[in-house]
This record gives sequence, structure tokens and C-alpha cells, in this order.
Amino acid sequence: MGPPLGNRRVSYPRHRRLVAAAALVACALLPGCSKDSPSSPMEPTSTSSNVQLPALDAMLADKVLGSAAAPVTMIEYSSLTCPHCADFHASTLPQIKAAYIDPGKVKLIYRDFPLDNAAVSAAMVARCSGDRFFTVLERLYQTQATWTSGSDTTAGLKTAVGPVGMTAAEVDACLALLELRNGVLNMREGGQSQYAVSGTPTFIIGGQTLVGAWPFANFDSLLKALLS
Repeated sequence: MGPPLGNRRVSYPRHRRLVAAAALVACALLPGCSKDSPSSPMEPTSTSSNVQLPALDAMLADKVLGSAAAPVTMIEYSSLTCPHCADFHASTLPQIKAAYIDPGKVKLIYRDFPLDNAAVSAAMVARCSGDRFFTVLERLYQTQATWTSGSDTTAGLKTAVGPVGMTAAEVDACLALLELRNGVLNMREGGQSQYAVSGTPTFIIGGQTLVGAWPFANFDSLLKALLS
């Protein structure tokens, strides 16, 4: 049975909420979690004057997958260190893309909601990649367990994004942009103030809120109802 419809917040069934709560308690034990506050200041990284990055406004603009004319908008608030978000991107998003995004029925707007400093850094790197954004984003989710497991997040990110064309110098230059870091944190605050987002992944679809990495069948039910 799909999630309930109507202009209201949709969350996990009670037994799934208990599992999610237990996961939060155990967060410090998971590779994708950190005790660091995402609002903690970070030291700038040395940069190369030869590295060309996109303009700040372009980097902080909404990242949209699908046709701008799609009748339904799906906003995703996600953290690159969230294992449930990685599961969604690996298992469910490809099905939504094939059934709804590619045919022009739905457009996905991806927004960052970093849970820790590693997620802030990863979000910055993805946003520095320009036209490669969704390629780099998916690569970071695919390799999440690797680059979040070491003590040097920057080195892990460089290893993760190298195969999709981002250089170590680009990563260093990107992580030195404090304005970009602040913009990513402001995106998180915007999700909290506008949609009361408190965890990831959270989806705003046609004015309704889904919290958690639901299977495709739940999204399918909701999207069919909105498009009917």
C-alpha cells in the first residue's frame, strides 16, 4: 500500500520510525555519520590560481534533473554521508528516472542538507563540478562507504571523484571557497525553515512531504495520483 495522500507530511510507519530512531542513536558507529557539526568552521585549503571553477551563483543554483516543463516537481533534501540517501540513489531514483523523469512527467530538484562536515565538503565538491554535477553526485553516493571511512576526508574525496574527471587541484580550490560552504549551509537552513526538514532523505512532492528512503512503489503511487 502506498503512502497516504493529501497535503500533509508523510512519514515512516511506526515500526520503521523506531528503526530510524535506532539508526540515529547508532550514528557515530556508521561510516556515513559524524559527530562534527556541519556549521563548524573549516580552515581554507590552499588553491591553485590556474583552476577555473564555475561562478558562485551557478554552483549554488538548484540542480535540476528532468524537463523544466514537467508538471510535477520533486524536491530532494539529502546528505552525501547519509546511507539511506545512498540507498535511494542506488535503488529507487533510477526507477523514478525511467518511469517519470525521462518521459518529462517529473523534474527532480536536488538540494543539500548536510548532516556533518564531511557532507558539507562533499556537497561543495559536487557543486564545483559544473555540468558534471549529477555524474559526480552519483559517484559520491556510490563510493560513500569508502571516502567517509578514512580520517582524511579531502583525500578520500579526491580519490572518489578522480575517475569522473575532477582533479585534486579542483577539489582543493573548491574546498577553499568559504562562500560556497556558507551557501551549502544556508541551503540546509532553508530546508529547515521552509519545509521543516529535520532528516534525510526528505522529499517535497506536489506540496506533500515524504521522509525516508521509501521503495519505488510508494513514490509510484504518489506520483500517479498527482498526475491523474
